[in-house]
Amino acid sequence: MLRLLLIFLFPLFQIASTWESNFDVAKQRSIKESKVILIHFVHKSGDANKGKLEKEVFETSEFAAYANNHLVLLKIDLGIEQTSSEKQFYHNAIIRERYNSAAITPFTVITDADGKVLKTWNYKKPLKSSELISGIQTTIEANKQ
Repeated sequence: MLRLLLIFLFPLFQIASTWESNFDVAKQRSIKESKVILIHFVHKSGDANKGKLEKEVFETSEFAAYANNHLVLLKIDLGIEQTSSEKQFYHNAIIRERYNSAAITPFTVITDADGKVLKTWNYKKPLKSSELISGIQTTIEANKQ
């Protein structure tokens, strides 16, 4: 009976993705796990596209399964205030300046373990998780050495 219950409940549990908030930690994981880094820039306050993008792409089980096998995820919040966490504020500012100097949100960057930019997305049109995964996979394959 328990086995039958687990079979029916298993699809209800989604694979959760772990998002880092520190670039150095993401780089270390990238090297250790031989994965590329996906840096996703958001601005939590007032970003209507953020919620839709995260729900329709980053929170899907399809993306989570792919990310767990191929990506180190790093989320940079450009809306974090200096007073809330001064260290995180300055860290985010440095990463923004290096990878997203125009402060576009939502904005996603794929880098290798050394921090070299491989591809960017700025979401001017709606995107499905399968389209993002395909674009990431094509980028990974094109940059294999």
